[in-house]
Amino acid sequence: GMGGMGGMGGMGGFMNLAPEKVGRVRVATVCLEHGKDDPNPHIRYEIRPIGEFTERPEIEELCKMIARGEVSQNIAQAVAWNVMDGLTWQELAMKDRVRLSNGYVQKWFSYQELMFAQRALVVANERAEASDSQERSPGEAYNQ
Repeated sequence: GMGGMGGMGGMGGFMNLAPEKVGRVRVATVCLEHGKDDPNPHIRYEIRPIGEFTERPEIEELCKMIARGEVSQNIAQAVAWNVMDGLTWQELAMKDRVRLSNGYVQKWFSYQELMFAQRALVVANERAEASDSQERSPGEAYNQ
């Protein structure tokens, strides 16, 4: 596996909101549409099931990995842009987060993050395949 709860304390203290109630929750998220504007904290967002946006099972698994603390948000972002938007690992390696007029450049992803991202994608695909095979009956699994 890729580690345990990552020091998240077993999700202790998680709040429970009744339906239609409004609350503030910090959530690690990733952009699934490269090139769109960054989220704005002054805009209300609605949390929806990932299946309403994409049917890519590896992305659903990736979101679970973020929630469990198995991957960082930045590593998950690299995977998401690779899978959802077709950005190659080389394109992601060249992507600048900051570029100042004095010549300072900060890359969006480090070499190590991209190495972890590639491994995280392998794990997400493996888990998605295992989950898919568990959802089918044994007869269906053998007939393919």
